[in-house]
Amino acid sequence: MNEAPIRSDMPMRTPVAIAVGAGFKREITSLAAMQNFLKEWPRATRGGSYGAAVHACNAARAGRLEADDARKAFLSFAEKAGIMWTGADPVTVLREAKIKRLRARRESQGRQ
Repeated sequence: MNEAPIRSDMPMRTPVAIAVGAGFKREITSLAAMQNFLKEWPRATRGGSYGAAVHACNAARAGRLEADDARKAFLSFAEKAGIMWTGADPVTVLREAKIKRLRARRESQGRQ
């Protein structure tokens, strides 16, 4: 059987910016960085999009998938996980989310 060689790393044409910690930006610039990030992701919050991203990264490393397709799978995971970098101030975003939750809670209590 003639298998494609395992690729050690592939740079991304366009890095993926994600939010980590309290408003810090991390750029994922290569397939290896993408895989390392996914390995670090908490087991309790891994879902279908996580599995798809891991599978896509492994396939890209094995030469069965283009790196850009692995990047798209990672983007989908990042969106669903809520970690896409928006450039917005995280304190403001968290405050707005809290206000929305409080309003929704008040509205639901008013209907009861």
